[in-house]
Amino acid sequence: MKRIFHGSLLPENGIFLLCSSHEERCLGITTELEDWSPTKSVVFRYEDDNKRGGEHHSTIVSTLEQLCPVDEFPVSYIGGGGGSADTRDRLRSALLDRNPSSLVVDISVLSKRHLLLLLRFLDDIGLWDRLWIAYSEPDDYEVEGRLPLSFGLSSVMLLPGFNPSANPSRPLHAAMFLGYEGDRAFSTYDILQPKKTTLVVPHPPFKEDWIGRTECFNRSILATIDDPCCIKYADALDPISTVNVLKDVFGDIDSYSDFSGTVCPLGTKPQALGAYMYIRKCIDPPSVIYSEVLRHNVDYYSRGIGRRWLVYQPG
Repeated sequence: MKRIFHGSLLPENGIFLLCSSHEERCLGITTELEDWSPTKSVVFRYEDDNKRGGEHHSTIVSTLEQLCPVDEFPVSYIGGGGGSADTRDRLRSALLDRNPSSLVVDISVLSKRHLLLLLRFLDDIGLWDRLWIAYSEPDDYEVEGRLPLSFGLSSVMLLPGFNPSANPSRPLHAAMFLGYEGDRAFSTYDILQPKKTTLVVPHPPFKEDWIGRTECFNRSILATIDDPCCIKYADALDPISTVNVLKDVFGDIDSYSDFSGTVCPLGTKPQALGAYMYIRKCIDPPSVIYSEVLRHNVDYYSRGIGRRWLVYQPG
């Protein structure tokens, strides 16, 4: 699902969970709450030295403190998720002590690793059926010079909390969601060497004039695979579209595959959400491979705030 976001859509007695960032769109949902007031807010802040990130964090906290109590959680950009055991316990208490009827999560600037680990954590503590998820597009990305959004690859790992390993008795089938990090995608593919690969391109993208950008940034891997049957298309904003694509790739949630599946979430955040929605229900779930970069291109990343969306709600 995807609906244009408005504060009037949000439920009463809800906790608001979000993250600050150097990206301006981290302010997108907070500035559009209108008359909705959360009972409490939990704000993640990535531990880095980015000046803009600190400024945006201060703006978010000062805005929300006018509406409700605010808990701040510094997290490692690499670690993400629930963090240490102490941090997870503190987060669990912050979310459950008030027994909220709903939890509104703004996923706009969470790293995809953080997002997937957080969704698993919230699911494990029984909050999945109370989740409302919002998302702000960027107005645009700084891609005029065709610079990638990240540089280098430090590691490729199985994401903890998900299927622990590929089954060695079955050949590997990788579903790789592509974005604006072509070198990252190709290096991940080169390390995994899957027997079968499905490339998932975001289409339609956020904006019509962005059509073709993902293909441009991923020329290397597209040329290597070079098989139209291995390319699928999932809506950049609608997680249900991703669920349906993964059913086509790996099979229905109640089926077993001849392959050992893995998902590489290098596309959009709503696509990563859709991947989790598929995985959480599978009897033969794919693992999740996360490739960690050496450095994000924070000086040429995104600019402005685009459209705001409600991309998931209960029911």
